[in-house]
Amino acid sequence: MTQHTSSEKHFVWRGRDVTRVENFSDIVFALSLTLIVASSVPTTFDNLVSLWREAIAVAMCFALVLLIWSKHHAFHRRYGLDDGPTVLLNAVVLFLIMIFAYPLKFLALFLVNFFTGFYSSAPEIAAVLSLDQVQWFIVIYAMGYAAVFGVFALLYAHALKRADDLELSPAERIMTRLEVDQGLAAMAISGLAAMTALLLPDRFSPMGGSVYFLIGPVVAILTQRARKRADTAQAEAGGSVD
Repeated sequence: MTQHTSSEKHFVWRGRDVTRVENFSDIVFALSLTLIVASSVPTTFDNLVSLWREAIAVAMCFALVLLIWSKHHAFHRRYGLDDGPTVLLNAVVLFLIMIFAYPLKFLALFLVNFFTGFYSSAPEIAAVLSLDQVQWFIVIYAMGYAAVFGVFALLYAHALKRADDLELSPAERIMTRLEVDQGLAAMAISGLAAMTALLLPDRFSPMGGSVYFLIGPVVAILTQRARKRADTAQAEAGGSVD
């Protein structure tokens, strides 16, 4: 196994130089962020002042895209895979990010307006997305979110399948399995968010989006458990990856 000079606590980085697949992926990530940030130039002072809500929505979108990019970066550095299944799944991730860039910002801006109380005082926003349409929009978003992290689960499952070829240590196998579990958890929470939005009365349907706050605690619990197991496996193997 050829090892890169950089590493994480539980991982040796097998990725060498940045590949063409990664270069292309970074371009797509940058374009997606441009689509999210792009907005019309304010024509009045009131429009300018109201941009703070859009800034919050952009920050929410930026955080999610940055999370996806970091998972993408870590995958390629950890495993250095460029086989057919990896390229195919990578392409699916990029496609999903591109087509959900605008819906992501649209939903984030709506939620900011709703939870800040601006929705009820601005008829022009209600005309763009009525409350009876919110539940279906959250369902669409949930499908996209589940699809992206579901594909990441498949990517890491593929790496786990090739664990012997990659010479993954017991700790690395545990942390790779963690990434699969995190993807499955994201899919489950997306399903719960969609169901919540559909079951609640129209005026409460935006609360379906709040289900995504469960991701933080769930991921933290999964990560803590996996790291304890990985630490134990690493200690039993007689060392750590530095």
